[in-house]
Amino acid sequence: MSKDYQNNGLYDVDGEGSYPLESPGLVELSGNVADRGKFRVPTLRNIALTPPYMHDGSIATLDEVLDHYAAGGRLTESDPNQGDGRANPNKSQFVRGFELNADERRAFMALLESLTDEPLLTDPRFADPW
Repeated sequence: MSKDYQNNGLYDVDGEGSYPLESPGLVELSGNVADRGKFRVPTLRNIALTPPYMHDGSIATLDEVLDHYAAGGRLTESDPNQGDGRANPNKSQFVRGFELNADERRAFMALLESLTDEPLLTDPRFADPW
């Protein structure tokens, strides 16, 4: 399947890579179990303006998104969707976890916020037609 679809380690509800039944990922279309939990990777353009994050809106802030990727995925301990997304066998090789000091974290958040396209936001050509 397309490289535009990745599993970012958000869930692993059965220890075999499954995501919640209401949003299983690309597997729903492909039928390929390796596509469980894979969703289209969105653009970072205007990312600071588009909360909540993840395919299911389960992460409220960019700061929490950074925590998710720094941890290499998400461990959900007490929820109907509990499981260790960090160990998801379908997780992208790019979601490995990392460490940031406070200055690096601030710089990365500033980078994400700098991707806001202010002219686009105020251009009347793209205003709500209703």
